[in-house]
Amino acid sequence: MEQELIFEDLYTDNNKIEFYAFYNQTDGSVFEIFPGFPTNTDKKFVKVDAEILDSIESGHSNIFSYYVDIKTQDPQLQKKTNSNFVLTKIDDVLHRVIEKKWSKIKNSDVQIKYSKKNEVLEFKINPSIKNIQWPGEQEMIFLITGYNDPNSVKQLIRFTVDELASFPQIHKIKLRSKFSIFTRRLFTNYTLEIK
Repeated sequence: MEQELIFEDLYTDNNKIEFYAFYNQTDGSVFEIFPGFPTNTDKKFVKVDAEILDSIESGHSNIFSYYVDIKTQDPQLQKKTNSNFVLTKIDDVLHRVIEKKWSKIKNSDVQIKYSKKNEVLEFKINPSIKNIQWPGEQEMIFLITGYNDPNSVKQLIRFTVDELASFPQIHKIKLRSKFSIFTRRLFTNYTLEIK
């Protein structure tokens, strides 16, 4: 005689699956969120609240929006604000800076403008984040390339976040044809305006 298996709802109030986050012990950055109690005790972890989990699952935030305050006795996951923001590379993937006319971003973190008439490329930081103290990685590298081709590098521009916050970075560069700008992101939003 065959036995029938019946699966009951795993998400009853008494048997909810809990989520945890592994974090870096030196700067508190979160690098993984997972279901169930951690079996790897070599890594530091904290429990993730349902509210934070809902925000991540709905796409309103991501794991990079949170950090663990490692200075407290009882570390907990917290949302980054301007006062506790630490610069870390968002990813190691080259990110193409989108042209403002194709973007829905209204208030980007880094604005780049190119004047064809003056042959000047200008980088500016958003004034709302300009006066923040920036611990962590500082170097920003931008590749000026052939259109949509990161392998055809025309020029490499580099400066630090502090330099950008102090004053706009202006570079004289002659770009006759279409071009693209690629970077490894320290900030979330970058836009390019060509006039």
